[in-house]
Amino acid sequence: MYIFRLVVKEYYQLDIGVIVLSLFWFSQALAYFSIVLFIIPFKYLKILFPYAFIGGFIYTWIVQYIAVDILRYWAFPNDIIMIYGIPLFFVLSWFAVTYLYGYILYKYPKDQLWIIIFFVIWATLNNYVAISLNQIFFLSWTVVQTFMFAIFSHVLLLYLLKIMLKVDELGTKENILSFSLSLLKNK
Repeated sequence: MYIFRLVVKEYYQLDIGVIVLSLFWFSQALAYFSIVLFIIPFKYLKILFPYAFIGGFIYTWIVQYIAVDILRYWAFPNDIIMIYGIPLFFVLSWFAVTYLYGYILYKYPKDQLWIIIFFVIWATLNNYVAISLNQIFFLSWTVVQTFMFAIFSHVLLLYLLKIMLKVDELGTKENILSFSLSLLKNK
C-alpha cells in the first residue's frame, strides 16, 4: 500500500485519499442507478425517462450552475469529470434519484406526503454526508437551507410528474392531510 501511495503521489500528484474521495460521486451515481434498475420495471424506465431527464438531469444542472457559478453558495472539490465546477456524477446520481422518486409517486400517489418527506430527508442526509466527507463546501449555505430547498424541489418535481404523466391523484387535495395522518392512526 505504501508503494502504491508513493507511485500515485509521484506520478499523478495525488494522495490515495484524494483518489478514493474523488470517486465519491461516481460511487453514489453507480449505487443510485443500481437501486433504480433493481426496483423499477423496464417498462416504467421508458415511461419515466423524459420526466427523470428534465427533473433530474436538466433541473439539477440548472440549480447547480446557479448555486455554484452564479451565486457561489457552495463549491465542489475537483472530481473525475467536472463541468462548470460541478461533478458530472453528482448530477447523474440525482437523475437516478428522480427516476426513483417519479416511479414511487407514479405507483403510490396516495402516499405522496410520505414519499415527499422520505426524499426530502434523503436529500438532506446525502448533503450532510457529502459535507462531512469534504465533497461539497458550503460558502454561504447551510444544511437547514438544503432541507427547505429540498421541500421546494420535491413539490416542484411532484407537479412536473403530475403534468407530464397526467397523474391526477398527485398534488393538492382537500383531504391530503387527513388521509395521510389517518395512516398513523390505523397502525
